Amino acid sequence: MRNAVFTLGLAILLIGIPSKLPAADRLDELERALEAQKKTIDLLQQEINTLKQERARQQALEKEVEGLKQAQRESQQLSREVEQLKATAKPKFEAGFDKWQPYIRSTDGSFRLSPVGRIQVDFRGYEDGASQLNGSALTDTFLIRRARIGLAGTFYRYFDFFVEADFGQGQAVLTDGYLDIHYWPELRLRAGQFKIPFSYEELFSDNNLDFVERSVADSLTPGRDLGAMLHGSLFGGAIGYAGGIFNGSGQNRADTNNSKDLAARLVVLPLKWAGLSEWGTLHLGADLTWGKETPANGTSQSLQGQTDGKFIFFPSIPTRGDRLRYSGEVAYYTGPFTLYGEYIQSQEDRKGIGTGADLFGRGWYVTTTYVLTGETKVPGQTVVPNRWATPVGPEPGWGAWELAARFAQLDFRANDPSVRSNRVNSLTLGVNWYLTPNVKWLVNFVQNWFPNETLTPFSFGNPNNTRTSEWEFLTRLQLWF
Repeated sequence: MRNAVFTLGLAILLIGIPSKLPAADRLDELERALEAQKKTIDLLQQEINTLKQERARQQALEKEVEGLKQAQRESQQLSREVEQLKATAKPKFEAGFDKWQPYIRSTDGSFRLSPVGRIQVDFRGYEDGASQLNGSALTDTFLIRRARIGLAGTFYRYFDFFVEADFGQGQAVLTDGYLDIHYWPELRLRAGQFKIPFSYEELFSDNNLDFVERSVADSLTPGRDLGAMLHGSLFGGAIGYAGGIFNGSGQNRADTNNSKDLAARLVVLPLKWAGLSEWGTLHLGADLTWGKETPANGTSQSLQGQTDGKFIFFPSIPTRGDRLRYSGEVAYYTGPFTLYGEYIQSQEDRKGIGTGADLFGRGWYVTTTYVLTGETKVPGQTVVPNRWATPVGPEPGWGAWELAARFAQLDFRANDPSVRSNRVNSLTLGVNWYLTPNVKWLVNFVQNWFPNETLTPFSFGNPNNTRTSEWEFLTRLQLWF
């Protein structure tokens, strides 16, 4: 721009200088000056046009920026409106099956309802001559061990509930009825009637037992009760815990005193914690319960001992005072193989009764299973056959087959001559056939041995019965959803 102005000034200066040249030369000079002036004017015009274009581009850019700002404001407004619509709109629902369980749920995951149920049809056969404590013979029989129907659900994403009733064995009773609040997996609150957090095997669902019945040591466990507990998992599930307070009176029973039972449970998975899950799963756990079981100015009844087939070899006796229970458990499983065991002990006060000696119960078991058809097995969880039993399933076949063995012992004794101590050693062998993920057939043979250290008058409740062993045959066909 400055060069163009200089050129123009120089041209004007040349025009304004008088010349003494001849007229023809003077005319040529003027023509050259005029031509230079035109070029200068053209350059100036080009500069002006360039400036106009730059100004137009700048104005267009400013309009684009303003348009983007306006679009951003409109997008934010639309987002607010969408969130308001989501908050006020009714969720849509869908129905289907999740792991072979029917459900109805909202598409946003905030609500869910799932009907649940199970039916277990058993047959029990006993060795001839075996009798109960009252002297009546044990008879071979079919029975509906469990016939349950219930409803599980989630409301507002963080509130779960579960209600279930059992109609088996000729009566209707509430099994579970509780609410579980879970804002965080590390800290959850459960209140209602549910299983006290005690014992590895007892906390297995009845759907997923490895045998027709739990071990004889399970006679020492508390089962279900009314109360509340805090529970959760830490470090990605490597540690689990639970602690609660309960009536201590048992399932569907009113409390008999102002005292409450306390329970605590801790589980550690060392291999998972160490990042070595490819080596399998190692499970370590410990449990504790304590409480006063005696009603005011009265007595309560102790725990009793019974076999897999529900043959009672040690009856309940009067107690008064506290009951303490503790247990330790260990399990290892990988692929189709499992091995687990547990030790449980109870101590029940008998203040002012007989010699006042406490009643001790000691029980333990060791269980191993192996899935012959190669499916992965986790104790207490469903085995999913690779090929379901013909003619159902995506790939019809013979289902999954499993062998199981368990040895268990349960011992009751007190330093009191009025208490007839007794013990059972029990071997259970089983074959399990998983036809589909929710249908299975179990067959068990059980051999029991009784030392009968005090034969008279305790021996099976019948002074004439000096039997020290008996066998049981148990089988179950079950379906659940």
